[in-house]
Amino acid sequence: MKAIVTGGTRGIGFEIAKMLVARGFEVHIIARSKIQSAPKGMVSWIADISDYDQTIQVVDRIGPVDVLINNAGIMNTMTASDYASDDILHILNVNLITAIRISVRLAEQMAETGGGRIVSMGSIAGEIGHPDIWYGISKAGISNAMRSLARTFGSRGVMANTVAPGPVETEMMKNAPEDRKARLKSTTISQRFCSAEEVAKVACWLATDAPPYINGEVIDMNNGTNYR
Repeated sequence: MKAIVTGGTRGIGFEIAKMLVARGFEVHIIARSKIQSAPKGMVSWIADISDYDQTIQVVDRIGPVDVLINNAGIMNTMTASDYASDDILHILNVNLITAIRISVRLAEQMAETGGGRIVSMGSIAGEIGHPDIWYGISKAGISNAMRSLARTFGSRGVMANTVAPGPVETEMMKNAPEDRKARLKSTTISQRFCSAEEVAKVACWLATDAPPYINGEVIDMNNGTNYR
């Protein structure tokens, strides 16, 4: 069994990669930097996810996979009016466009070989909005894309789902103002942020053991902050 995890050198992505290795997968991590001394079962590749052509060259070298985890993503501290055109294109390329294009390529391959699973990292921001407007837009878009892939390829064995956590204790959250973090924690049942390991467990379940009827779904992980 073979899997690709984008942005898997740390945080949620690395936790997912470790769990998949433990399940017997050969895991290929694609990120801007290599993992130094990658653990057994992991292969580290360098590519800038904002550059589709560069990234797809790596994906094609890896070859057909059973699982794709779209984990790579960025969030900025800028407001909507702070964004220049290049900034908009960059965050959308990293969080959304390259992920969708890779997903389409691999979904087509999976459909030809009996199926596979694609899991994308969404966010509560894609459902309720976010101060970084383009981050929220990108996360809303990735959830919609997974539903579209499920409808297109689901009958041929491809599962495409999204995990949408609230704030997670990762490096990305360190950029958020302390007062905002305190306010966000206060809205949860447990009065804390989600851990990277908790998110990884859900993503790994979708990538392995989740029943095929779960397809095109968004799995919320916000501890009561946004009931639907």
